[in-house]
Amino acid sequence: MRRALVTLLAVGLVSLSAGCGLLGTDGPGPVVESSPGASASPTSPGGSPPPGEVVSVDREWHGARVRFDVRPVEADGELAVLRYEFGATAADPSDPPSFSTVVLNLGGLGSAGTDGRGVRLVDTGAGLVHPVAYAPGGSPAAAIEWVEDGALTGTAVAVFAAPGSDAVDVLLPGFGAVTVPVVPAGDGFQDAVDQVGGVGEAETKKLRAFTRAYDAGSATSAEDDDVTVTLASDVLFDSDQHVLSRQARGVVDRAATSIREQADDGDVHVVGHTDDVDTDAYNQTLSERRAESVAQRLRARLGDGFVVTEEGRGEDEPVAEGTSPAARATNRRVEIEFQGHLVVEAGHGTDVPDADVPTAENGAVTIATSGGEYTVAVESMVRRPGAIVGTLVAERTEGSTIDVAWFLPSYLEQIGDRRFGVLGDLAGPHNLSLLGAQERVLPFDYVEEERSGGFVLRRLLGDEEIKPLDHGGSTTITVVWPDTGQDAVTVDAPDRFRITDVPVTTSPTGD
Repeated sequence: MRRALVTLLAVGLVSLSAGCGLLGTDGPGPVVESSPGASASPTSPGGSPPPGEVVSVDREWHGARVRFDVRPVEADGELAVLRYEFGATAADPSDPPSFSTVVLNLGGLGSAGTDGRGVRLVDTGAGLVHPVAYAPGGSPAAAIEWVEDGALTGTAVAVFAAPGSDAVDVLLPGFGAVTVPVVPAGDGFQDAVDQVGGVGEAETKKLRAFTRAYDAGSATSAEDDDVTVTLASDVLFDSDQHVLSRQARGVVDRAATSIREQADDGDVHVVGHTDDVDTDAYNQTLSERRAESVAQRLRARLGDGFVVTEEGRGEDEPVAEGTSPAARATNRRVEIEFQGHLVVEAGHGTDVPDADVPTAENGAVTIATSGGEYTVAVESMVRRPGAIVGTLVAERTEGSTIDVAWFLPSYLEQIGDRRFGVLGDLAGPHNLSLLGAQERVLPFDYVEEERSGGFVLRRLLGDEEIKPLDHGGSTTITVVWPDTGQDAVTVDAPDRFRITDVPVTTSPTGD
């Protein structure tokens, strides 16, 4: 029986219950092919795109073999259109998958677990990501059409803000990423925009890099040229005090060294923050005194090339919600802001923590949870402009119970002052790190929503939620990190596993 469905996606394009894998075209894993001059499917939403190179990704997923044929991104003015075709067949003909399940997960269809997540255009060289645009009514500006006729096939279109580069990576959650050119729009461009209901808002987001020192005393974030070094007040000061201890002076001295490495000279602004204990007036004064103590130490260490100013903001700008001891400790901090660029010291210094977890040298590890056993291996590490794109492959080998936090231990707290929503915080790869000489390098993120009270909800660049696996099931897990400059990296999942000496390859289209 032939069955056709047309749906406006709740997630933009593709939001899958598997993890996702980003690949350069030289990495192992899924088949990546090019088909010069391929023509569009007759059922392509929005009319036929111009002919051009088609890049394909082929992966096994939840009992199905799924293939995507991704076309060049068409740009016209401020908007861009992405089109692709897909197909799913049974990986094992004797045990065909439920196509209704495949359809549900390919389309998202309002699943509570999708939370608006889906395909994105990524330009790591420019430090930008383009989420799917929104139609005037608030729905994502994307449409998908599929047909079940013995095999599931379909076509899709989505609209974005136009990239400024000649090529972008198309992130397909659950399947990876492909690099495609950005080309002038074809005759069917406006038809594609009309197909998704027009465009009311198309945003471009800035990527943020984030690192944290192994001693947890400091963290560094960078967005564009804006760099912020955050020092934990509990490391710097005793309770209700503003005088730097000997240990604290060493922390500030290391921050000064970091600033000199990451900025030639210029303005450095120090901001003190407190928790919400005690009165507003008391906290304001304490934050000012703490900022002044750090600023004085920095002036002595940075020299004449830098102008250091300071201010206190009391309890007015918390970064953690709630009044728990952990939240209040996070909100007690001193931030050092300056213009520069993030620098990660490569290599393995003496500060790298020991790993009391399954460890392998560029190989697979077996991890055990309360629900079963899993094997995890790095499929590829690919250098893109300003970034390293990593793809891991995991398989459940033992157990059949629902194991939600199998990848990230449920008791493990978020590394850094970041929030990705309930599901992302519980079952995302946000703590998956590359290890530098002195700090963990965390995946790129970007602002999803700014809420009242100064709280920011973020999205991870890559896979945002790692779903539970059935026995024998496998998935890919992808994150995108700032480029550490290393030829081989160590991938560390705290309290789960560590894989060392993983070579980094260079994408043919990378810089």
